[in-house]
Amino acid sequence: MQPLIRVAVVGLGWAGTVHARTLASPPGIDLVALADPDPQRRAAFPHLPSRTTLEEVLALGVDYCVVATPTSTHEPIAMQLAEAGVPALVEKPLAPTAAAAWRIADAFRHRQLTAAVGHTERHNPVTAELARLLATGDFGPVWQIALRRQGPFPDRITDVGVALDLAVHDLDLAAWLTGHPIVQVSATTTSLSRRHEDTATATAHLRGGLLAHLHIDRISPFKNRTVQVHTPSGVLTADAITGALSLHPNTAAPSVGGGFTGVVAGEPLRLPVPTGPAPFHREHELMRDALLGLATPDLVTPDEGASAVAAAEALLASARQGHPVAVRHQHPARI
Repeated sequence: MQPLIRVAVVGLGWAGTVHARTLASPPGIDLVALADPDPQRRAAFPHLPSRTTLEEVLALGVDYCVVATPTSTHEPIAMQLAEAGVPALVEKPLAPTAAAAWRIADAFRHRQLTAAVGHTERHNPVTAELARLLATGDFGPVWQIALRRQGPFPDRITDVGVALDLAVHDLDLAAWLTGHPIVQVSATTTSLSRRHEDTATATAHLRGGLLAHLHIDRISPFKNRTVQVHTPSGVLTADAITGALSLHPNTAAPSVGGGFTGVVAGEPLRLPVPTGPAPFHREHELMRDALLGLATPDLVTPDEGASAVAAAEALLASARQGHPVAVRHQHPARI
């Protein structure tokens, strides 16, 4: 019988609380401590050992640590974990800047430590099924992808705007679903709260000529999380709120040479979505399996997390400068 994987959660805001509650269920994992400087947050989990500092957590001897603190603190905490030889699951965004994100990725790589980034949208069953269908090649090449993420203003998010809080999800999904990295971003943003940007509209240019169109806002009195992928066979739409996956077929006869022959609408179809664990549960299963030496291709790597931050950084730069901005996919020290 395999020994239990010992894990601690540092930071008990919204994400950390979800992690703490989730970690009670995956088999083979033992949540040994929670850490947060706020005694009220720690008091919400009276049945679990609590600590106030990362040093106290490390003294317990853990197999991996969840970093769910404010984004601005991710780099120093992740670096301390890497120095201590402790694997980590760092919440998204991996860091507030691309340079910091690449430093984190390099630190864990150089020490050959398992690390992952909490891009849970990849683990939503409907999104995972969309990825699986695209990977079969049965729908043909991707023509373009459109992503929308809308919702109410979150008082819990005060240190970043929609680019790093929300768009980072969709920038990651665009690259992951198409298999093409984002090379350039054109964007505009607006701010209503006067702290950070509250809306963003962007076109991401992917390698190979693909376009990803994004709309993100936190000023809507409803939630909308949809991904539409246009292919020669039609448009696949995944709704992460309802869990629905649909196909609006293109019934135009394909050309012999594979060129564009137009689009003719067919009757929309509801596609089955296999049941699966909740996204937070799934990423802890993957961390457990990685530490046990099992293959975990679905684990979101620090390099992927850093690329998403770099794309979000390019989005913000484009909005400021008024022109397209290239995405830096490597830390300068690697070049």
